[in-house]
Amino acid sequence: MAKRKTIAVIGGGSAGFTAARTIAKLGGQVLFFMGSRADRASLCVNYGCMPSKALFLPIDAMHHARRHGWLRVEPVHPGQFLAQIVAWKDREIARFRAYRQTAIREKSSGDFQVIRADAHFVDPDTVEAGGERYRADAFIITSGSLAVPPPIPGLEAIQDKVWTNEEILANTDLPESLVVVGAGPIGMEFAQRYSRLGCDVTLIARSRLLSGFPPQFGERLAGILELEGIRILLNTRTLAVSRNRDGWFLLETDGPGGREPIVGQRLLMATGRRPALGGLSLAAAGIDTDERGYLRVGEDMRLEGRDRIFAAGDAGGKRMVVHHAHIEAGIAAENAMTGGERKWSRRANLQVVFTDPEFGFAGMGAEEAKKAGHQVVSAAKESRLTGKLHLDGDDHGFGEVFVDAKDHRVLGAGLLCRDADNLIHLPAYIIEHGHTIHQVAEAEFYHPTKMEILSGIFDRLCRDLSGSPFCRADE
Repeated sequence: MAKRKTIAVIGGGSAGFTAARTIAKLGGQVLFFMGSRADRASLCVNYGCMPSKALFLPIDAMHHARRHGWLRVEPVHPGQFLAQIVAWKDREIARFRAYRQTAIREKSSGDFQVIRADAHFVDPDTVEAGGERYRADAFIITSGSLAVPPPIPGLEAIQDKVWTNEEILANTDLPESLVVVGAGPIGMEFAQRYSRLGCDVTLIARSRLLSGFPPQFGERLAGILELEGIRILLNTRTLAVSRNRDGWFLLETDGPGGREPIVGQRLLMATGRRPALGGLSLAAAGIDTDERGYLRVGEDMRLEGRDRIFAAGDAGGKRMVVHHAHIEAGIAAENAMTGGERKWSRRANLQVVFTDPEFGFAGMGAEEAKKAGHQVVSAAKESRLTGKLHLDGDDHGFGEVFVDAKDHRVLGAGLLCRDADNLIHLPAYIIEHGHTIHQVAEAEFYHPTKMEILSGIFDRLCRDLSGSPFCRADE
């Protein structure tokens, strides 16, 4: 009879719990090292996806209710509005946290050990946590990530006064002004919501907005944010940071217009995260990292040169979003249990930024597709030409779809419109399953829906590629 495997999972967040549950389902014994902050181990639940969206919902609701000027919309207690929604957010997140902890407690047993202590390697087969040593047949590193301040002169001396995503989520007092350094999702999302609360916001970007995507999306989003009163400094470096005599932050910047001082009452550093690997004693297990300090992780989630050590989620540094963490963790757990070589096989590469309107992207843009050898045709549609989007106040967004001109398969799609976070899943599915634009154009799309921004693009591409789509409602 084969020996039952014991798998150690190091890290108690989303990837860790998924890996641990998968191991248990496959019949393995689980050592689940949740860490010393076990109750708040999940970034998504505690300091990321869920609390930020909870904070944004009432801010956006008030903004859109005011839009037409038909209603007089004000908080019941204006001076306490931010404090009230933070308190509501905290109550809701406490429920999410309690649900997660209950699920973990229900799993806990002799075959599913939950160790609420930080683990580090002693050798390739052993970890230590809370003064105890544990041996395992394989290990999955799911230790998450942490915010890393950039090497800006002067920043370290005042770091305790600077906000990251954690501090801004807990803040209850609206400042007069906010400077946001970093124009990734966190920077853009919080810049927009604080502007909607009435704060004077400056957003500093080292390059352009949505720099990893076709430039037309970032250019349009910059225009939308500027219409809301946000000052955006593109292609701008922060040379130094200090605090003036009034305690406000003073940033020396260098951009296309030359050097300029930027002053703000509060400062949010939204310059990215990196894997949290510092306390793991990786060298004791013979694990080295690359020049960036990242683990070398294959698409089977194994560490390079290590058959029995895996990584998933933010710790792996490959795709720092929670739904990818779950997929990676499942692959790692399956391969750890079976000795298999299952790999990540994504094609859609679904990504979302929760600005308002949201930005969603799947697949490849035109330039990336051309480099991959595709002959590309594309079509776009303005959101104001889709009835439900126009009525929802979305007159500045658009969508674009990219197709191979030879085999007519959909290669990529981008949406900058209300509800893009939901709508983008249809193009992602189409790309994953290799459907052609003609197959898509034969589908039924209800009227009136926001989905018609996509059906209109699909129909146009079908006609451009000599197809005959159904007649659609065009009202």
